[in-house]
Amino acid sequence: MSQEQGIVSGDTQQRLSGIGYISGAVLIIIGSLLLPRASDLSDIQAMQKAYGEQATLLQACALLLTFGFWAVMIGTAGVYHSVTKDGAAWARLGFYFHLAGVTLWTVGMSLDISYPAAIINWLKAPTASKEMAYSLVTVLSPVGFGRGIFPLNVIVNWLAFTFLGIGMAQSSVYPQWLGWGELFLGVTGLVIGIIMTFTGREALINVFVVFMLLNILWWLTCGIWVIRKAW
Repeated sequence: MSQEQGIVSGDTQQRLSGIGYISGAVLIIIGSLLLPRASDLSDIQAMQKAYGEQATLLQACALLLTFGFWAVMIGTAGVYHSVTKDGAAWARLGFYFHLAGVTLWTVGMSLDISYPAAIINWLKAPTASKEMAYSLVTVLSPVGFGRGIFPLNVIVNWLAFTFLGIGMAQSSVYPQWLGWGELFLGVTGLVIGIIMTFTGREALINVFVVFMLLNILWWLTCGIWVIRKAW
């Protein structure tokens, strides 16, 4: 039986994959640390005040987080490309789901770019049009349109990571511990996303922050491992 080629030195696709994972993790770290936060996400007025006062910073962070997830997608493309035998069906399914997940993530981040702009427009609007301007703020807020987008975002992306983890664990290309780690994170994210569907992100925001830190560590670890093999 023929064996998978694996990751070989000089493979441009895998070099890009490793760089994608590492740069994605770094961009997400920076975007998350700089992200403006209200003391209580359930306090709509406090959230609007914080986001309105730091609109430019929020928009810049949304861009950093979006670029970060695009970079991680370059990383997962490398997994899809390298797993060609055992686990290939799972890796392929995972990458396709990740394409859908990154699309959802981009839409969600577009709301974070539009939301502070809508708050500023509302604050500057003349009295006669303030009610209409505020209705747009409500629609774009995390408890408006974003209330449904975010849980689905988490579900689709981490379902993709679940499939990718299975593919990596079954293949002979990656260390099994790397695949099992991704599978664990994928299933955990899937559960968090399902719970958020009913509770909203506010109830689990601290859990999600810790969970994202674990994902960042995995992306860095995988990126470094791939680069060492491909360079």
